Amino acid sequence: MTRDYRFAVSACTTYHSTFEQDLRDYAAAGVDGIGLWESKLPAGQDGRSLDAFLESGLTATFCFPEVPAALPGDVLFAQPRDPEARIQRMCEGITRLAAFHPVAVACYAGPPGKMPVSDARRWVVESLRRGGEAAGEAGTRLALEVLRPSPGGSLASSVAEALALIDESGSNNIDVFVDVWHAWSIDLFIDELTLYRDRILGVQICDRPTQPRSWMDRKLPGEGDLPLVDILRTLRRTGFDGWFELEIFSDDGTFGNDYPDSLWRRPPVELLRDSLRDFDALWEEAE
Repeated sequence: MTRDYRFAVSACTTYHSTFEQDLRDYAAAGVDGIGLWESKLPAGQDGRSLDAFLESGLTATFCFPEVPAALPGDVLFAQPRDPEARIQRMCEGITRLAAFHPVAVACYAGPPGKMPVSDARRWVVESLRRGGEAAGEAGTRLALEVLRPSPGGSLASSVAEALALIDESGSNNIDVFVDVWHAWSIDLFIDELTLYRDRILGVQICDRPTQPRSWMDRKLPGEGDLPLVDILRTLRRTGFDGWFELEIFSDDGTFGNDYPDSLWRRPPVELLRDSLRDFDALWEEAE
């Protein structure tokens, strides 16, 4: 089937699959791209991994380093704790992932937690400055993800806040990508899709139940309560031509919540084909 949009899947969606399994399953499911996670790349086999990736025919979309931020996450990406060590690791990851010629290497601002906001912001801006330099030297771009406030807070909970951090860093090769899960204000989210369309490289897709059991309780597009048709209609109207990327966190006990209906329990190819089918239906409805 010919599609007039580009659909990828983040490798966290098939959390327990290996890099090699992801390449095989994503290609078999008919998706266009994969958001690589550095943590899945086999150690010491980068040349071999790149060859396997090129043979898959997939495009690398928003690829996450093992350490994607100066500030540690609340659950994911929590180590190391030292911001300087984290920036060094982040730059190493950017360089490693650049070999796959991604749409962009992903980064985020991170939650300030107990750190004074002024200090946290300084570290974030420094990470963007140095990360942008590393990306430029490696021939790629960065994409700063917009994240709703977590228990530790957020310095980039809107596109406007993310762009302010980028501007402060002075980097000229960083844009943003957004995730519908983090749309804490649907009205603001939709407004920013129009206002900043030229700076948004991609949109991560999932759905959200009425009362999520945790932030790792995501659904396939169309199986929850998010106004995805309105969001897609806005994007179609603005002429958005970036990537859509499915990102599913669905805890099966790995992170402490053993949901019996976890999407991580489903056969990967079946899950990916269903997600593509569901997104296609929403895309047609939004025409």
